[in-house]
Amino acid sequence: MIARTLRVFASLVGLLGASVAAAQDDEAVLDNVVVRNRLYEPGGHLEVSLGVGLPLQSNLTAHYFFNAGVAYNLFNTFAVEARAGYAASRHTGLARSISESFLNREDKRVTDELKDLWELNVHGVAGVRWAPIYGKLSLVSDLPAHFQAYLWAGGGVGSFQRNSVIQCARVVDRELGICDNRTVPTDRGSASENYWVRETRVAPVVSAAVGFRFFILDKHGLRLELRDWVFRDQYRVNLVRDDWEAGRVTGEEASSPGLTHLVQFDLGYTFSF
Repeated sequence: MIARTLRVFASLVGLLGASVAAAQDDEAVLDNVVVRNRLYEPGGHLEVSLGVGLPLQSNLTAHYFFNAGVAYNLFNTFAVEARAGYAASRHTGLARSISESFLNREDKRVTDELKDLWELNVHGVAGVRWAPIYGKLSLVSDLPAHFQAYLWAGGGVGSFQRNSVIQCARVVDRELGICDNRTVPTDRGSASENYWVRETRVAPVVSAAVGFRFFILDKHGLRLELRDWVFRDQYRVNLVRDDWEAGRVTGEEASSPGLTHLVQFDLGYTFSF
């Protein structure tokens, strides 16, 4: 009796295991079909996008990007894209602290300018997007999210400005560390003008990104990406600050200034025609 019961139980377990395995196989086959036979095929479509970029790291400057782009999908996995935008930039608290402390440091009469102080403003780039991975995420059982994982690379040109934190073109009060005409010495916000040396330039910029495009309905999408903006740094070394503040040329360009990296997290929306 016990042996017969055990055989019946073993049979039931075997049938249940076979049913579960069959269901898993069917689901795997269905997923493979969904991924192979794409629900969304961007190939041959034009798309426009809007995006906002937030800084992932900030040292002396912080940038907040606002971009618009136009892309054409040559194939489902390959597209060309042009982007243009503006980066709202500012000095960080660290840079402001350095600028005020330098006016008081008599031991820093000969010094070098600081690295990575250029701020990117208006910019435009063109590049290619390669999306070899198409997949589906089942966020809930009845709401799968289709996506592409992609790499992006390109280059272009940008306008830059650099507000020095150690070269004051007009010292208002060296003891208080003031290089502006603030009406209340202890309140930076009361200044109507600052006299730190300001430079501008136009220079090449390259950009690379890795990201995901999530498809929403037929024409709408959400973009999440990690993007790096790279450009050549430029600054002067061996500055005699008294000469500079008196309007005399001093110092020389750094021979190997290196590259500046602005790493951003971008959130964007795309519309496909």
